Amino acid sequence: MEKAPAPYRLAAFFVLISAVLHLLAFTVGGFGTVPLLLIPVGVLYLLIAAGLNRGKRWLAWIAFFVMGIGGSVALALSFGAGPVPGWWYLGISAADWCAALLLFAGLWRAADPVPNMP
Repeated sequence: MEKAPAPYRLAAFFVLISAVLHLLAFTVGGFGTVPLLLIPVGVLYLLIAAGLNRGKRWLAWIAFFVMGIGGSVALALSFGAGPVPGWWYLGISAADWCAALLLFAGLWRAADPVPNMP
C-alpha cells in the first residue's frame, strides 16, 4: 500500500524557496555583513523544510510562527536602505507568508489519532 504524501509538503516547498533566497542574498547585496547574516537563517530554513517533508507536526507548529514572524521582518527590511534590495526582501516575505498560510491550512486539520494502548 502506498503511503500518503506528507501534509506539509507544499508548505515545505515555500520554505525551501525562502531558504534559497536567504542563501543567495549575497548575489544581489554583495559580501557585506547583512547579506552574510542571512546565510544561517537560510540553513535553518533548509532544516525546517526537510522536517516538514517528513510530516513532523510539532515542527509545523514551530515553522508556522517562524514563517509568520520571518515574513514580517522581511517586509520591514524591504523599506530600509541596505545592501540587499527591497524587492529581494519582498520575495522572501511572500515565500514566508505563503508557507505560513499553507501551514495554517495543514495544521487546521485534526492530527492523526494515536492508537489506544492496551
